[in-house]
Amino acid sequence: MPAEAAPEPGLSGPPSAGALYPGEGDVPPPGSISLTQGTVVSSQGAVVNRSKMYLATSPDNPIWGAMYFGGLNFPVEDPDRYVLACADVGGPPCVPNPFEQPECATDDPSTQTGMSYQSHWMYTLGPLPGGGADVGLINEMEVNLLAFGSIPATATLTMRTPIVDGRVQPLSIHIWQATEVGRATSCDPSFVAEPSALVEGQVNIYVSDLSIDGVPVELGPSCRTERPSDLYLWGDFASGAYTAGSGGPLGAYDGLHPGSILPLTSPVYQGAFEGRDIPASTGIEVAPFTGCGTGSDDLGPLLTAMASGPNNPVSAVQGPLVPLGEIPWDDFTRCISNLCPLPGPATPPRPPLPIGGTQ
Repeated sequence: MPAEAAPEPGLSGPPSAGALYPGEGDVPPPGSISLTQGTVVSSQGAVVNRSKMYLATSPDNPIWGAMYFGGLNFPVEDPDRYVLACADVGGPPCVPNPFEQPECATDDPSTQTGMSYQSHWMYTLGPLPGGGADVGLINEMEVNLLAFGSIPATATLTMRTPIVDGRVQPLSIHIWQATEVGRATSCDPSFVAEPSALVEGQVNIYVSDLSIDGVPVELGPSCRTERPSDLYLWGDFASGAYTAGSGGPLGAYDGLHPGSILPLTSPVYQGAFEGRDIPASTGIEVAPFTGCGTGSDDLGPLLTAMASGPNNPVSAVQGPLVPLGEIPWDDFTRCISNLCPLPGPATPPRPPLPIGGTQ
């Protein structure tokens, strides 16, 4: 598998071998991180509809993340000052609630219910033998699947966040929470909106070490999805509260969240959404595979038939933040006081199958 470690500090080209931590250009710039850096762990369970697989991580082998908690300065034109603007005392800045509004609300922002908005960054990573971090690694696991619909097969599945212009891409965490101030300034102060949380990013999927009916099949070093999968994990507030600091349940499946009804155009977003709408929750789409096989053998269609397709539901649980102050890249698994990242959260229940899905 080609290494996808983060670039060395200041590196603008492709990542160099052995670079074990985000470079200066990767992490949010000084002054835009308002609170804490630390680590989190998560567990997940995902259903692959095409091959009827259920992929789950355990508390002993979780997904690791380096969290940059509290990454929002307001106003935008004064980034050295963090203004607490969405509560009588304290709180992050207000934005129009993009997901729910009272019936009396119009296009006039003065009629709309406001929400407090928080943003955070998380780099996924994995421990390396002897210390250090494989930045961008989400998970690596052995899986059982079916080839040609009925023949047992095994493979190693590796998931990573993409590298863009030599930089590992983080996951972005967004949280919207109702406040008294946001309600009082709307056309209906009695309207109370539900909280929303979104963890978004992209995932590349690689396959290696394929064996079909016990016979090894050479895939080559670059068997992967032809494009990243878009990841939209919504806070599953019906199963428990989610915050970036304390963690909680997340998911990507039909019916979990209705998506936005207003474009996200507030300057508080600092260009993160560029006025776009967020679609309703659905399962993750796995793109077709490419670069699979050696010589004249193109095994991409075989992998595509086994795993690719839309609406693959995901459930996840993030554990609480271990606030280390500065992330110790030589050993990010460490504890502070009585707070330890391991064991990770218990594997969540299998997410609901999409309409028409089968066991």
